[in-house]
Amino acid sequence: MNRSALLLPLASLLFAGCAMQQDSFPSLAKRAIEDIPAEGPQIAPDIDAVASLPVELQREVDAAVGQSDAAHRNFLADLSTVESSVSAGRNAEPSSESWVVAQMQLSALETRRSPSVSALADLDALYFRRLESEFSDNPPGGAALIDRSRKQVAEQVEMQQRKIDELKAVLR
Repeated sequence: MNRSALLLPLASLLFAGCAMQQDSFPSLAKRAIEDIPAEGPQIAPDIDAVASLPVELQREVDAAVGQSDAAHRNFLADLSTVESSVSAGRNAEPSSESWVVAQMQLSALETRRSPSVSALADLDALYFRRLESEFSDNPPGGAALIDRSRKQVAEQVEMQQRKIDELKAVLR
């Protein structure tokens, strides 16, 4: 039997799925409801709405910020030594002593920042837990207080990551 005789019916069956009628999809035109401004609770209420957090929650926030601050100080204290090692290993062959030393110190520097990353994760959890409680029964504003601490720690983590990425780029 001729192959082309089999291929023609098979191809028509396959391409039949591609052919659709013009009216089978909804319009992508803007609907009237999309012009109405959205109203609802603010995601991060004004910080003035609540003067302070409950004592236990404030302790958790302070502990996370303190953990990140300590890790950031350690990171900064080690940074110049690592930068010197990376500079020495810049054009070295991979597996050479200067390159390996730079890689090891860079790895240790990454480990130094893990408490900051962990603190940011803790603050994220506290923030979202507080947001949930504000939407259900607590007065608004506490999440905004936590968010201020989150932003501080996030800036530390971002700076640390930026420095590590810069140093890694030198060794490649």
